[in-house]
Amino acid sequence: MFYANFWKSLVLITTAGSALLAGAQQNPPTSNGPIVDRFGQYLPTDWPGKVHTDADLEAALQKEQDLMRTQWLLPQHRDPFGGETDLGWHAKATGFYRVMQHNGKWWLITPQGNPCFYTGVCTVPTLINGTPITGRESLFAWLPPKTGAYAAAWGTSPWDSSDKTEYFSFDTANLIRKFGDAWDQRARSEAIERLQHWGFCGAGKWSERLPNVPSLPVLWYSADYIGRHPDIFDPKVQAQIRQSLQQQIAPHKNDPYILGWSIKNEFDEIITIQEIKELLQKPATVPAKRALVDEALKTRYHHDVAAMAAAWKVSSPGREALYNAQPTPPMDDLEALRQFFARSYYAFLYKTVKQIDPHHLYFGFWIVPGWWQNASDWGLIAPYCDVIGYDRYATTFADNWLEGLFNATKKPVLCGEFSFPPYYNGQRGFGRYFVSTTDESQEADLYAKWAKDAAANPYCVGLMWFEYRDEPITGRGPGHGPERVYGENYAFGLVDVADRPRWDLVTQMREVNLQLDRIRASGETTLAK
Repeated sequence: MFYANFWKSLVLITTAGSALLAGAQQNPPTSNGPIVDRFGQYLPTDWPGKVHTDADLEAALQKEQDLMRTQWLLPQHRDPFGGETDLGWHAKATGFYRVMQHNGKWWLITPQGNPCFYTGVCTVPTLINGTPITGRESLFAWLPPKTGAYAAAWGTSPWDSSDKTEYFSFDTANLIRKFGDAWDQRARSEAIERLQHWGFCGAGKWSERLPNVPSLPVLWYSADYIGRHPDIFDPKVQAQIRQSLQQQIAPHKNDPYILGWSIKNEFDEIITIQEIKELLQKPATVPAKRALVDEALKTRYHHDVAAMAAAWKVSSPGREALYNAQPTPPMDDLEALRQFFARSYYAFLYKTVKQIDPHHLYFGFWIVPGWWQNASDWGLIAPYCDVIGYDRYATTFADNWLEGLFNATKKPVLCGEFSFPPYYNGQRGFGRYFVSTTDESQEADLYAKWAKDAAANPYCVGLMWFEYRDEPITGRGPGHGPERVYGENYAFGLVDVADRPRWDLVTQMREVNLQLDRIRASGETTLAK
């Protein structure tokens, strides 16, 4: 059945920018009857390279293995952590990743002391990639028994443990066809080999911790919430968060293959004006409300209780009256308190992670420029991370506005997610994303320009492609019933549902990846062969 660890990671992806940024469009198939063949491909159309038989899977595997043995050899000037050994300089080896400035640019330094522009892939190896089946069985030309050879491809909803919707992973079925009984072990080994031969340094967000493969774990925590976030001013809640993070970090705090930690993801970690309004309606016993009132009284009204009561439309002056009131503060006060809460929250998480593990980097929460309350959010997170981890789905690495944010904080940054999934003019059943490309050739050209511009930027120390496998054409869920698509169904992947590399993309990716450290060192986006 479905692997619990993978589904936990998949649940985390629900808050990824790839899932929620405005402008994404679905383009569901419109054919009647079955629309998915036995390999998980779009049934009504054909295209060059479409899988028709099991022999096609075997031929693809042989082609890939031959290419890795004869042409796509492993990079000779990289350490095991993705660092370059032939750039002419070397830093102190500390046994952990760190950042430093060299010749006016930020660099990631590997545990062995070598400079590195990090390239990673998210969601590696995605052994299970399910789509909802319940209520729309007729869409699928082939579904195997739930016992027997393909039992591992069946499971229930990853989004809600109480939801008994049945899911099936065609990716898993194809891995079973391709590798047999040891499909999961061989698929993991294959993924590691691919990352290395394709010129990537390691894995990215939402990936398994594969042996001797660099990774960037996204942490979660369990705590009592008081709205969108926990009451960070409550000692009991602080203890809950600390214990939860301790359990996740402590067993791995000496692992040199972990670049660093991050906590949660994107807009969910933005403090909003609305939640500050709601906090101020809570009872006087709530620590967060008392902290907000105290902060406003101190910094906004300079301890003038009467002035604050008047401005907040509280009839009875006095500190206790302010605690007990349901006030309506001016917008400027709400924004100031929002920023106060955000700073307190981010500072607590940063301090807690560093107390548990002082050696690894901290990347924050993968902020998305523009998907926030306002532009001050970039500056709010900056003091409380070693490297600003951010996600950006756009056809360019940066515009003048984003460059301005980089310049304002002058901290190293690392992009945790970006991609440009091809739409194939609707011929393969995938949805059309708001930064979709027409085909893999255009996708590859955008990657080349994007990655080279990132490598030449003085603040960027790396990037991670979203993601390893294409999403199911009928959607990854959640949902059940007769609709043809539930959730996302985009061709984000480096490999298709049949576990075959998307060759036009990975061929150019490999060529570019092997240049990026030298591009960063030289500052030029074009290098002589």
